[in-house]
Amino acid sequence: MTLSIPLNPGKIFRPPLPVDHLPRPELIGLLNKARQRRLILVCAPAGFGKSTLAIEYCQQLDAPWRSAWVSLDGRDGQPAQFLRTLVDALATLYPGLGEAELALLQQHHSQQPLDVEQRAVSILSELRARHAEDQPLVLVLDDYHLVQSPPCDRLCALLLEHLPGNIQLFITSRQKPDWHLARLRLSHQLLELGEEHLRLSNDEARLFLEQAGLDLADPEWTRQALQRNEGWIAGLRLLSVAAEQQSRPLALPLSGPLVDEYLLEEVILRQPEPVRVFLHEIAWLDRFCVELCDSVRDASDSLDIITHLLRHHVFLVPLDNDGTWYRFHHLFSDVLRERVARDDPRLRLRTHLRACHWFGHQGRISDAVEHALAAERPEEAASLVQNLSLDQLLAEQHVGTLLRWKAELPSVLQGSSARLVLVHGWTLALACQLEDAEAMLARLSRFLPQANADRQRRVLGQALVLKGFLARAAGRLDEADHLSHQALACLDERDPGSRLMAMLTLADVELCRGHHEAARHWARSALELAQRAGNPLLEAQVVFMRARLLQARGQVGRALQLLERHSQELERMDYPEGLAVRARLRLYRGYLLGQQGDMGMALRLLDSGIEEGRRCRDVYVLMGYCVMGSLLTQQREVARAFDVLTEAERLMHLWDVPPIYYLGWITAIKSELWMHSERLDLAAHWLPRLRQTYCLESPAAPPPFFHALASLIEQIHAGLLWYRGEQVAAESLMRRLLSQLQHNGEKLRALSVQLHLLRMLFRTQRQAEAEQLLFSALVQAADDHLAGPFMRLVDQAPAGLAEALRRAPASALRDQLLERLPGVSGPDGRRINAALREPLSSRELDVLRCIAQGYSNQQISEALFISLHTVKSHARRINHKLGVSRRTQAVAQAKVLGLLG
Repeated sequence: MTLSIPLNPGKIFRPPLPVDHLPRPELIGLLNKARQRRLILVCAPAGFGKSTLAIEYCQQLDAPWRSAWVSLDGRDGQPAQFLRTLVDALATLYPGLGEAELALLQQHHSQQPLDVEQRAVSILSELRARHAEDQPLVLVLDDYHLVQSPPCDRLCALLLEHLPGNIQLFITSRQKPDWHLARLRLSHQLLELGEEHLRLSNDEARLFLEQAGLDLADPEWTRQALQRNEGWIAGLRLLSVAAEQQSRPLALPLSGPLVDEYLLEEVILRQPEPVRVFLHEIAWLDRFCVELCDSVRDASDSLDIITHLLRHHVFLVPLDNDGTWYRFHHLFSDVLRERVARDDPRLRLRTHLRACHWFGHQGRISDAVEHALAAERPEEAASLVQNLSLDQLLAEQHVGTLLRWKAELPSVLQGSSARLVLVHGWTLALACQLEDAEAMLARLSRFLPQANADRQRRVLGQALVLKGFLARAAGRLDEADHLSHQALACLDERDPGSRLMAMLTLADVELCRGHHEAARHWARSALELAQRAGNPLLEAQVVFMRARLLQARGQVGRALQLLERHSQELERMDYPEGLAVRARLRLYRGYLLGQQGDMGMALRLLDSGIEEGRRCRDVYVLMGYCVMGSLLTQQREVARAFDVLTEAERLMHLWDVPPIYYLGWITAIKSELWMHSERLDLAAHWLPRLRQTYCLESPAAPPPFFHALASLIEQIHAGLLWYRGEQVAAESLMRRLLSQLQHNGEKLRALSVQLHLLRMLFRTQRQAEAEQLLFSALVQAADDHLAGPFMRLVDQAPAGLAEALRRAPASALRDQLLERLPGVSGPDGRRINAALREPLSSRELDVLRCIAQGYSNQQISEALFISLHTVKSHARRINHKLGVSRRTQAVAQAKVLGLLG
């Protein structure tokens, strides 16, 4: 007789993908590569898309692969019921499987694990007999954490041991099963995916929200939303649901009732009572370790509870590779704190005060200050800040934190000692609040003279370093030089941070003056000092300066190797996010990779560096924005480049950074963008002002992070002259600038100017002269593979360039440029390079698109709201630039060049 086993609805039904599903091709690729492995184990906290990934994996399986699905719940916790549910799922593919064994099982008491295991072995033997070798199968056990127990674990171990070789077990769980998986790992039969794999990237999260219909027009709201969400798909989905309930999505908080309810019901209330008490007691700790938790709680069981949280994936985020420090997911932490604030309002101050004392005893002054301020103990915080090492401050330069400390201290405490004056003076100086920094430094006179001559000399030396830094920031190079030399005369090896800042200031001053050897001397001295001090953060700041000096001389490859080596060292040291010097190294690597033509990696590094720099409020993010704007300009992504520069200006204004730091560089790049957009009036309005400020008589000093601003302005100005038809003046300016840069040893900037001049020669059809200059540029760029400066020339593909490149000395760079040239296949099948005499303006491209659609001149006039005469003028210029004589030829040539789809 056929045994009828009642089924729970949905137990063996594989759910469909959610309507808002975001495909995960990279993860599916990993899973597909692991099809021969016995076990796929996906463990992550609630809401990270474990089940959805399993569904997507099963749906994309190609024949002859099949799948069976089991949705586990608490009722399957008994081994007998677990086995019944498992057989139900397999019976959809193997009708009648295990009926006799299950009938016997029902006749026994439910608490007989050995009998259940015997029945399971018998059923698996029957499965092996019926399973075809040419029909591989994926068996999914979803939500295994709901049934996990020693008996169920033993059943799963039997599955792994007795399942046919081409049946793969796919398990999703919020906690790792307590199995012995070492053998599977060693034999490469196990693929483990965790939270770090399932977490969405910022780009994926942004795409999800856009597809959900959220308006992401406010970049700051979007940045904060993605940062706090940390790639948690459930949080994004709940945010989109909340957006549907409001008319103003951007007024949404970054968490809300839906998130609170989900985390409360799905995570917090499911924990044992001791764990819930633990969460309550440490809710106000931003990060914690076992010893800190024991101290704050006055208990000794924190290790056991943290181990439980890790095993059950309760939104715990490791902060180091040693498993010492942790924090909670931001949204999970928000929910905890809201509950604690409601239930026990006084616990916050008590927790922070105990944490302050613990960190203070450990010598971790920064953490102690944070907790003292949070405990509303400003006097204790001021006392701790006074003990903060100036070397540590100058090494880490976490300006955002330092500014917040200063703002939270009463004004009477901010300058209550010589050390506090220096700490807060450096805080303001690094934040580019120059006038406030000088006012703070003036308070130092209240504490002079010091108790003894040695102390007096050290305090004066530290103050002189800061004054020199402020003078350089304000563009007073001679004063910065004098003050920094004075500071070095006062300080000795006891103040490595201050001495190093003086040396870097001197190196930057000499670089701005064009004295490269003197700048190298100070950089070498600073490096030796940092190495003697054994401070990797100070050493990384020197590396940044050395990389600037190397790239100025055109040695981009060496600069990149130097940056990459030290970046890897910083990554290995597990410094927390928001480290200023790490952000700078990423930004500069992005700039140098752009010079080598690797635009994709360059933009990724710039994005990453900007994100980290913003976290610590490092003004060097401006460098990232400006480099990104330049690269996008080079790629003719004009609208996106304008957006990047607009965000840079907004951020500088928000941070109250003086315009002298950013306005010149941003306006120079904008001027080039205006010319691309045919807004010559704007470029003509601003470029003369920039030249007057930075290039002509008594020029102002460039900002600290871009010493070559004057040459960039002159190069862009030459472009404006060319656009206005003043070709002789443009070429004359370029030749003077090139000679000056070569004399000063600025090889990279000289190469950029040389290629700008080269475009002028090709446009005026001076082939022989252009070819000679091209050969020279290729020789200079070949060793470091500097493809980036050539890209605009190659993309424009002026007539004669292809032939000149073929005649150039062979090199990998030359071959890469030839490959990039747009081209078509000739009658004999050989590739023929297309030529573009001059780039088309945006309006000419609009006209060209209309021509390609078969519009008449009159229709183009009406479609673009321009006169018929203007249409004809644009059409003539299009033909000239494309080197053709008829409309049909223009369209064909434009398609070859990639100007039309």
